[in-house]
Formats: sequence, C-alpha cells, structure tokens
Amino acid sequence: MTFTIYQTKTTPLAYFKNGYMAIKGKSVPFDHPDIYDVISDKLMLYSENPEKHTQIDFNLSAINAVSKRYIINTFRILEYIGSKGTDIQVNWYYQTDDEDVQELGEICKSTFNINIQLKPTE
Repeated sequence: MTFTIYQTKTTPLAYFKNGYMAIKGKSVPFDHPDIYDVISDKLMLYSENPEKHTQIDFNLSAINAVSKRYIINTFRILEYIGSKGTDIQVNWYYQTDDEDVQELGEICKSTFNINIQLKPTE
C-alpha cells in the first residue's frame, strides 16, 4: 500500500509505502482535520495484511489541541496493528524547545504498548 497526503498550511505531509510512514510538518487545524481520518482508514486497511515490521516517523513542528486527539487515535491503531504480531517502531522527533510536541510524545510512550523512541532535534 502506498499513499501520500500533501502538506497544507495547517496539516502535515503524510507518506506511506511498504511498511514505512512519515508524518511531517505543522498540525494546527482549526477544526476537524480530514488528514487523520484518511490516515486512520489507510492504517485500518493496512492492518488486514501488514508488513512484519512497520516504522512510523512523526516529525511535527507544531501541534494544537485538535490534532492531539487525532494523533492519539493514530497511536491506538498502531497499537492494534502491533497486537497482531507486527513489530511497530515509532520515532517521535521534536524540537528541544517545543514542550507541546515533546509532551505528546512522552504521553504516547507511557500510554501505548509499542516501541516509541523520543528523538530531540535542534
């Protein structure tokens, strides 16, 4: 499965191919961000026949409260895929001065039963 959702002023780029996904950019929509519905739908479809190893790189430069709920739902789906035997590796990149993005990564790491690596960048 392959898909790309292009970045806008308020939503990130999402790219998925052969068990690798990248979500990169700003995630600051003012209302319901359709991008996360598409990601959820695609991940649920992927869960029917996942690769043995799946890597997801989150590299968000900004998030807001609306996005947090949808990102957490994305982690629920990743945890579900992992519960079916797929090795899930999440790399959560955050700017060292961005406490909101760092905190969300820490919350996800402590909440979900998947391998999440917090990776500070400058």
